[in-house]
Amino acid sequence: MSLQFRVLGSIAVLLVLSLLCGGALLILHARSVVEVEVRTAFQGAENSVRDTLQSDVQHTVTMRQVVASFEGQRHVRAALINEQEKVIVSSEIGRLKDPAPQWFARLMMPPPLSARFNIKLPQYPCVVELTSDPRSEIADVWDHASDAFVAMLLFCAATMTAVSLAVAYALRFFRRFQTGLLAISDGGYDARLDAKGPPEFVALAQGFNHMAGRLKTFSESNQRLQQQIQNVQEEERSGIARDLHDEVGPYLFAIQVDANILAKSAEPQTRSMGAAIRDAALHVQTHVKEILRQLRPVSSLDFGLEPAIADLIAFWARRHPDIRFERTITATPGLDRRGEDAVYRIVQESLSNAVRHGRPTRIEIVIADQTDRVMVSVTDDGGGLKQDLPGGMSLGQMGLMGMQERLSMLGGHMTVEGGRGVSIRAFLPKVRELEIA
Repeated sequence: MSLQFRVLGSIAVLLVLSLLCGGALLILHARSVVEVEVRTAFQGAENSVRDTLQSDVQHTVTMRQVVASFEGQRHVRAALINEQEKVIVSSEIGRLKDPAPQWFARLMMPPPLSARFNIKLPQYPCVVELTSDPRSEIADVWDHASDAFVAMLLFCAATMTAVSLAVAYALRFFRRFQTGLLAISDGGYDARLDAKGPPEFVALAQGFNHMAGRLKTFSESNQRLQQQIQNVQEEERSGIARDLHDEVGPYLFAIQVDANILAKSAEPQTRSMGAAIRDAALHVQTHVKEILRQLRPVSSLDFGLEPAIADLIAFWARRHPDIRFERTITATPGLDRRGEDAVYRIVQESLSNAVRHGRPTRIEIVIADQTDRVMVSVTDDGGGLKQDLPGGMSLGQMGLMGMQERLSMLGGHMTVEGGRGVSIRAFLPKVRELEIA
């Protein structure tokens, strides 16, 4: 559930509760008003009848006039009743223009009021009966209450509209903050927030920008440290590989030669021991070669650039069979060992970035001879660049910056293009061009 929905939902609940409480208070007040009005009118009617009875009443005509005086009154009905409880004459309540609904009338209905006055006429004994009728007052209250309720609804609607706009305006700043955080999570340490708006957001934006700047500094430092570590590791691995190749290799070869001699001995036991030593030496030699390949992958360049690239592609293809690898490699004369090493490293780093960050389905590797230079192209159909850096680099390919430095030392350059996927192109001058320079 979003924060905006929660805020608006909470305010809506409060408004509904306020509306219900207001309606309840309104009903209680209105019921009290109805009861007071009816009771006051009824008391006035009682006093009027008493005043009439205190005068000299000689016939029923006067009593008929008393009853008729209540005709059209809003709250009290009068009736003249004989000894047989038959109504002689009765007044009528004024016609209601718009009666209140039954449910509202039941809520507003006060306790009924009634009074009877005995008239002891010699010729015609009778009774004057007064009864309360609050319907007219309830109708008036309903008119006012319905208007008040509609006004309250309009007020609540206007309040919700204003609150919605205010919340949307306030959350706009947090959406910008969320966008910045998403950029940071994707490695976009250049993301910055515009420190404008309410003071709280200005402080938040300033803190975010400071954090992003610090993260960018740490990231760059980490990248440089990783590059240094990589260089040190490569130097150490190269040293170990040289020692294994130059020191251990000759000894293993000598052991194999001696073992072959022993294997040709006339003594059966000696031949058996010689064969065992030879097999053991071959086994160790195999393991040493595997260790050399792991320590110095570029050593496969001894067999040519194309086999080395093929071995590198096979390495990734075994781990990601869902990716289709395509390669086009033409003859590359004019590259020395440093140039071939640079080409290998570019392809190696490009494949690593594409597979790990881009989630591609197809990767194309092209190494082409272009007169005075060699072009290396690695193109994938993955997610593309997420955040551009100065010079066309991407935060997802920070390792390529080291390749750019390697190419610069050789007089070459590299471009990185993003869109639908990533296209990396590197250009290296040939050896003769380097020698002329």
